[in-house]
Amino acid sequence: MKFTSNKDIAKLLRSMSAAYAAKGEDYFKIIAYDKAADSVQHATSEAKDLWDDGKLDTIPGLGKNIQSYLDELFRTGKVKHFQEIKKNLPEGMFELLDIPGMGPKSAYKLAKLLKLRSIEDLKSKAKAGKIRTIEGFGEKSEKDILVSIARLKKRSNRYLLTDAFPVAQRVLEYLRSQKECERAEPLGSLRRMVATVGDIDIAVSSNNPQKIIDHFKKFRETQKILEAGSRTSSIVLKNGMQVDLMVQPPEAFGALLQHFTGSKNHNIHLRETALKKGLSLSEYGIRVKGKLQKFRTEAEFYKFLNLDWIEPELREDSGEIEAAINHKLPKLVSIEDIKGDIHLHSNFPIEPSHDLGANTFKDIITKAKNLNYEYIGFSDHSPSYSNHTKKQVVDLIKKRKEKIEQLKSSHKNIGILNLLEVDILANGELSIPEEGLKLLDGSIAGVHSSHHQDKRKMTQRILNACKSTYVNVVAHPTGRLLSERESYEVDWPAVFDACIINKKILEINAWPNRLDLPDVLVRDAIRAGIKLIINTDSHEISQMDNMRFGVAVARRGWATKDDIVNTLSWVEFRKLFRL
Repeated sequence: MKFTSNKDIAKLLRSMSAAYAAKGEDYFKIIAYDKAADSVQHATSEAKDLWDDGKLDTIPGLGKNIQSYLDELFRTGKVKHFQEIKKNLPEGMFELLDIPGMGPKSAYKLAKLLKLRSIEDLKSKAKAGKIRTIEGFGEKSEKDILVSIARLKKRSNRYLLTDAFPVAQRVLEYLRSQKECERAEPLGSLRRMVATVGDIDIAVSSNNPQKIIDHFKKFRETQKILEAGSRTSSIVLKNGMQVDLMVQPPEAFGALLQHFTGSKNHNIHLRETALKKGLSLSEYGIRVKGKLQKFRTEAEFYKFLNLDWIEPELREDSGEIEAAINHKLPKLVSIEDIKGDIHLHSNFPIEPSHDLGANTFKDIITKAKNLNYEYIGFSDHSPSYSNHTKKQVVDLIKKRKEKIEQLKSSHKNIGILNLLEVDILANGELSIPEEGLKLLDGSIAGVHSSHHQDKRKMTQRILNACKSTYVNVVAHPTGRLLSERESYEVDWPAVFDACIINKKILEINAWPNRLDLPDVLVRDAIRAGIKLIINTDSHEISQMDNMRFGVAVARRGWATKDDIVNTLSWVEFRKLFRL
């Protein structure tokens, strides 16, 4: 297998983490590989290209050892150390890791005892009732595995928005460097900032399409040229993504941009509206009594139909056309409106877990200042009772508070909140005793376990958190992990009511495979009068740049600046907490 894409390299690093876990190796070694995998997968450039340029060390989260292993991988196509670690482990266990919810120890145990070579082998054994007889599993585990395998098979070839976006940005930047390019924009679900996207589609405005096509084919990351015509071209990148290009003369670029941005339902509704006026729409313009009217911009295109310009994120046929006709479109929140991020994980050793952050408090403060934030919140995971006594939990919180109070005194030009991300346990209780919660400026509460509880129990867990005077924000409220785990079932009207009554804030979590609350629920929450906050849930300072994706979710949910509390100034924002 050629490890040329970030996705492939991240998968290799995760297989090493699994191998170490199966062998009971040092916990921090396992964490290092998990963090390295995340960093590579979400890097804004291909690791192989950075290595070619001698810049592999610019990817955050890669220690010297892992950098040296990747150097060996790119030079020779293999890593001797990795082969040695995987020696004597059942090869089939690594494929099982693709199954949602399958951890390394379970994968190892099943692969070894059942002599599995593939997911299909596991499926056959599960159907034959062989898994329920293994210690630590059972009939329910067997059924859950079959459900997870079925879910895996249904996965499409779509990419996370956060993976496709930086790739598209590199292509766009490259195209814009060609002097014949007047404008270059993404199309389709990527331009609408949907949580997952298919192929990357790009439109270029130019009077010299051949120059653009020739330039496009020479893009550094191109692996294969699928097609190159007079105005269109398609390439496959080294990471496996397909990029399709369309070139249109500037005088008709607005119509093409509108047509191929979509969505399909938006365009159908728009076409029906136009037909009533005797107009015909296409990617070339609007035909009026047989004569084609061309448009340089989308704004001109919509204006010709007597509509206000509709932001791409709203084009889902969910009332935006009617709002545009009646001049009632919202002024959507923008990245420039954001004044802080309060779901940030540091490397303060309050809880030994894979979710420990990579950076110090000071590193995070420096990054926040570079982003021109007025405030931040340190929200490390709460210490667990499985690792500590109640007294130890409180003592750890006291020690951490002392450190943060020192930072507050020495950094007067940025607001700092002493928070924790508290678990909402399966029984509905919070994972920190009241004595510990009183030491905080507030808390962010979220579900991190028992995701398969029924709707009634899951709803009650969240309602219990909303009733706590120590909880300010409900984190990643649906619990979904894109392409991995479905949202749990919740009575959302009941949760919305509890948020209103108890003045709780719902989070839009910008972590790459969360983007949670989803856009549909964002809009429902706004209609219910609930305030929202956009956080990045960063575990490494470069991830703080993911705020743009949380903002995109908010915009798709019709959120304005007034709906998002972290658009408030520090003077107003701090009033939401115990300060």
